[in-house]
Formats: sequence, structure tokens, C-alpha cells
Amino acid sequence: MVGRCRHASAVVGVFLFGVPAALANGPVEGERGIDYRHGYAFLTEPKYPADFQHFDYVNPDAPKGGTLRRHGTGSWDSFNPAALRAAQVVAGLSTSAPHANFLYDSLLTEAADEPSAWYGRLAEGIAVAPDGAWIAFKIRSGARWHDGVPLTIEDVAYTYRTYRDDATSTISTPLKPITDIEILGPREILFRIAPEAHGDALLPIRVGQVPILPKHYWETRDITKTTVEPPLGSGPYRIKDFRVGRWIRWERVSDYWGRDLPVMRGRFNFDIMKFDYFSDDRVKTEAVKGDVIDFHVENVPSYWENDYDFPPFRAGVFKREWLPVKQPWGLWWPVFWNLDQPRFQDIRVREALYMLYDFPYINRVILFGFYDHGHSFFHNSTMGQSGLPSEDELELLEPFRDQLPERLFTQPFQAPPSTGFGYNRDNIERAVALFREAGWAIDDGVMRNVETGEPFTVDFVFVAATTLRAYMPYIQALNRVGIETTGRAPETSNWLYRMRTGAFDSGVQNYVPANTPGFELESRFGSAAADADYSLNWPNIRDPVLDALILKVQAADNARDFYAATRAFDRVLLWRFYFVPGMAQPGFRLVYWDKFGIPESGPLLHPQHIENWWWDDAKARHVADGIARLGD
Repeated sequence: MVGRCRHASAVVGVFLFGVPAALANGPVEGERGIDYRHGYAFLTEPKYPADFQHFDYVNPDAPKGGTLRRHGTGSWDSFNPAALRAAQVVAGLSTSAPHANFLYDSLLTEAADEPSAWYGRLAEGIAVAPDGAWIAFKIRSGARWHDGVPLTIEDVAYTYRTYRDDATSTISTPLKPITDIEILGPREILFRIAPEAHGDALLPIRVGQVPILPKHYWETRDITKTTVEPPLGSGPYRIKDFRVGRWIRWERVSDYWGRDLPVMRGRFNFDIMKFDYFSDDRVKTEAVKGDVIDFHVENVPSYWENDYDFPPFRAGVFKREWLPVKQPWGLWWPVFWNLDQPRFQDIRVREALYMLYDFPYINRVILFGFYDHGHSFFHNSTMGQSGLPSEDELELLEPFRDQLPERLFTQPFQAPPSTGFGYNRDNIERAVALFREAGWAIDDGVMRNVETGEPFTVDFVFVAATTLRAYMPYIQALNRVGIETTGRAPETSNWLYRMRTGAFDSGVQNYVPANTPGFELESRFGSAAADADYSLNWPNIRDPVLDALILKVQAADNARDFYAATRAFDRVLLWRFYFVPGMAQPGFRLVYWDKFGIPESGPLLHPQHIENWWWDDAKARHVADGIARLGD
């Protein structure tokens, strides 16, 4: 097969901090009349008032010091997420999650205890026009780069022009609605928005989460190229040392300018954070047990069940905990089909392949009951479909009735029936019948095209050997109806290359949706993304109905419309059988050495170990003493 470079929780209203309506359609002159607020939120009004001192889920007096050792997966080869050439960027440089970017500050940062609330970090205020025609920010005074140079409004303007015009598509596309960038004053900037995006209430978040770049550093370098030269930043950490592809150490900036901001107080407490890279899940598990890394989210069921009842755990110096979360979970590594392969373009073929997947059996026998059964791309969220379409959903779906399966309107989407204790003959018969309708039949034990005699084959490419193992019963079920299969789990960079270039028949893709998804739907499932280099639409989905529903999600400005759009979208995506839904995470399974202080909190949107834990000298000594006693 020849590859090609193509893909290198609830909303209850929109709360827009804005300006007087009289300013909405006219020019905004300088600093006059703009009513900046301290944050921006969906769902409800923000939980935290303008004078809040710190997030509730942190310890504002957490001591600074110590080391946190974590792992990365596979390898890495770049410090530049904006590079046009596909690269694996090192941990700590996220462009879509400010809490996971250690080097740069963003204008806004999210609260982990609210579904979609963002507060000023580099920005002391945000303003949004009532009609969405512009977004303005006022940055704080006193911000500076690690070389001591002040961070200015010129840096902010440079960042957005560069990201919009020169960066890779995953960064540039979300910013395309920005038509003009105006500096209003020494600390104020305004983004004019294209008319078609005026109703996009998620756009202020997409703009506000972007990491701000130092103009005086990058204007002498080519930001379209990968680099392993440590970049200049302004955030809580800088790069200390590294070995390309193997490990990196981040060191805390002791005089970080934003240390005492309300959104930063009590956060990023470790003096050193080290990430060692491993290509194998087994090695990660042994690394945490061997005290090479401190913390691990265990996603391999057999390891979770069998590997951690060892002496340090029994001695109480090693913890094994399940952590519930309140984020939407989506689907965990569902199989998808390469729709550029002709045999997968027939929906009957895709449904037949789904009928052969027996998740309850796999979860019981292979996965130790580790996963929930996912029936939605927004699993663990009220955004997901259930039952029959509501009246609001039908209003969106009826215009496309002739393009959709009639069952979508008359039947709830359900997984193939299963007792979890063996093969379901009815499912197999239904699958074989669908194959026959699509022009494929079993001939002497081989599934063949009835016209050409071509055998039906599937080349599976999995992200890891453990994922391959989880799908082995499914692969065997395909073999039993005459489908010839191959399954492999290459090194991570090779897997990523194959996904981006289309060098596969079937792959897997993890999907954990945002709390309020918008552009990400376009990037993963939109037709335009199928033809964009390095997009996340690896299945090559080109579906005008999904495209239309994505626009409805993005345009929704109230809870009722938003829910209707996400549920209708979810329903169509499922009934198209582009994916084989099955595994869905019920929460995080954490294993770690008990040498850290941990703030008390309820369920949050993601684990807080990097951001909000701290080094506890007494606990660390207890762990060291415990390990020493066990070694005697």
C-alpha cells in the first residue's frame, strides 16, 4: 500500500463578557468604552469572582521544591509545535491546553472545577462584542520573558499573525476567523472576526488558549521548521537539559513573573519535572514499580489487576487509586476504517464489520471489566445521543432524511447483542448477509468480491501491543468469516506516520472530547480536514451531513441548540459506522509513590499531579526508608 502525506459536560447557556451594544457594529477607537472582565465562561456565570485569590482545588501555600518524574510515550524530536513538517513535540508544549504548556503563558487559563470557564492569566481582562464581531484583551503589566525582556502587546500581535498565517493546520485553522489584528494601546489588542464566525461562542476560548511567543526570539528564526534548540519562554518552567527522543528535564523559574497570579497561585510547585520516554506499556509499568518514575496512569487492564500487589504497595509507600473525573470521556481507541479504500466506502460493509465486534465478551475475558461500554463519542456527558431523536434533533436531521439510514429516526443506536459469553450466531449471520448485499461472499472459506474474486483483507495498525491484544478476539472473528487480517503495533513514530499518510486499512484513534467541542469536530471529522496535511481526520471522512451538523454545534449560542446539535452529530457519526465503538474510560487509574502533598478536591476535569501536587519531605523520607527496609 502506498501512503500519501495528508494527515501529517454540559452547556446551560453562554455567558459572554462584553461591551455596550452601541460599540458592537462601529469602530472601536483605542481604549475607550471597552468593558473588560476577568474571565469568560460557558454554561453558567463563572464560579470565581473578579477578586478571587486562588482556585479552590489548589493549596495556595504549597511549598516549592523536589522532583516529579513522569513518562512520555514513544519519542520526540522537536521543541516547536508550530512547525509545518510533522514532528513529535516534547511533553510540556501543548498549544491547546494551557495547563500542559510549561514554557509559555497564554492569555487565558481554564478552571479544572468548572466545565468551561476560563480566567485571565497573561490577560487581566477579556471583552467580547455582543454580536461576536470582535474579541479584545488587556494584558497585565509586569510580564516578562525568561531573558528579562518585557512581554509586550507586540509579542501578542506577532504570535497571532504567525500562528494564523504560518503555523501547521492544527494551530492555524482555529484562528482563521481572525480577519484583522489591531493594537489599541500599550496593553490592549483587538481581533476582528469574520462575519460567518460571529456566532461562534467558543472562539474566545480558542483564541485565549494560544501560547504567546517572544517576537524578539522567533523573528530571527524560522517557525515553520522543527528545532531542538531550547526556545525562550515566559512561563513557570524552562528547559534545563535533555536528550533528543529519550528524556527532558524542566526546571522551575524561581522568579517567574506570574507566580502569584490568582490562576497560578499554588500551582507548578516542583523544582524539577523530568519526562523519560518509553515505547512500551510494559516498560512504563516496570519503570514506576522500579522507582524510575513517580506517577503513572495505568491503562492496561491486566497490569492494573495483576502487577501492583508488590512489597512497596503492601508496605503502604506505593499507592494504587481510582480517580473519578467529570470530563466527557468519549471513546478509547476505537477502530476506524480508511475510507479511501473502496471496500470501506460501502456502509453495509462497515456495519457488517461492526456486527462482528463483541465488546462485552472482550471486556470480560481480555480486559477484566476495565472499561465502560461506550455508545457515544461524548461518553460520560449529556452531549451524547441516547434513545430516539428528540424534537430538537429531528429539526436538524429532517433536512437530511434522504441521506441518512431510516433506522436513525426509528431505532435507538445499540451495540450488537451479546451475552458476553461466546459467539452470537445471529450477529454473524447478519454480518454475512450485509457482506453479501455489498457484493462480498464466502467462497471456500475466503471472503471474496463476487465480481472480481478479490479477497477481503484488513491491515490493522495499532498504537501499542496492548491495544492489539485487546482487539485479538475481534480479529479472530473476522478470520472466521473468511477475512484475511494482519495486525501490527509499530514503534510510536512509525504508527503516527502511517496514520497521517493513510498507510493502513484500519487504525485506532483515541477521542476524548473537549467540555464544549467546536473546532475539534471539524479537525477530526470534517470533510476539509480529510484533505489537509497533518489533520486528525485519519479515517478520511467526507460527509456533508456531518459537516452541516458541525456548523450547527459551532453556531449554537444556548444550551438547547448546543445539545440538539451535539446529539444529532453523535447520532449520525454512529449510524454511519465509520468507527467501531466499544471501550470507554470510567475514570483514571493512578499508581504513584506516596511522597507528594495532594490538595483536597472533588472530581476535576483532569488529573492534577503536574499542576497542583507538591513535594512533601516527610513523605519522601518515609518512602525512602520503606524502600530501604524492603531491600534489607
